[in-house]
Amino acid sequence: MRAVAWVVCVAAALVVVVRPGAARAQAPDVAWPTAQAAELTRQGRAHEARGDRDQAQRRYLEAIELDGSYGAAYLALGELHERGGDPREGERVYAVGIDHISGFADGYLARARLRMRQRRFEDAASDLGAASSIRPDDLAVLEALLGARVAMSALPAALAVARRLEAAARAAGNETLAAETRVRARALARLVGEADPVTAAAVGRGALRAALARHAEKR
Repeated sequence: MRAVAWVVCVAAALVVVVRPGAARAQAPDVAWPTAQAAELTRQGRAHEARGDRDQAQRRYLEAIELDGSYGAAYLALGELHERGGDPREGERVYAVGIDHISGFADGYLARARLRMRQRRFEDAASDLGAASSIRPDDLAVLEALLGARVAMSALPAALAVARRLEAAARAAGNETLAAETRVRARALARLVGEADPVTAAAVGRGALRAALARHAEKR
């Protein structure tokens, strides 16, 4: 609640400056607040590119005030704080976005990357797991989750993610990524050894697990 109050109170004190006609430039089915928030975020990025961080922050906050469900504004504001050397405030912004936007996978991914840079691997993996449950076939999310699991030395879990990533990459037609991930999966399988639930000893396993094991061994 304190994080929410922070956004509302700061944004309420700002004057909204939107280029005339900006909303009309958006697709006709985009709600007016969302169209304005998108324009304000665009302006914020332009200010940031010119080195004016204060104006950029002001525009991002105005965008959030207009449309609290506009994810790009939270991402831009969080990144602004990160680049300015304040990762704690960046993480706080991502948390507000996650609280306000249902299924905000990009928010979880942004916060996970911040936490990975801080070597908070378990926290990052938790965020990436949440993002993966929202977008189970997202290659970027799966790649990041694989990296987090490896960094945690959670090799059986990493192997499971690698197999998911390989299948998702193949389904997406990304054969390069599928081949690279297959190599990583083989290496992880060798490291995991008997802890691999798929290729574990055949004693006591059913026909389905045996079939999965044969498939894994052929890779």
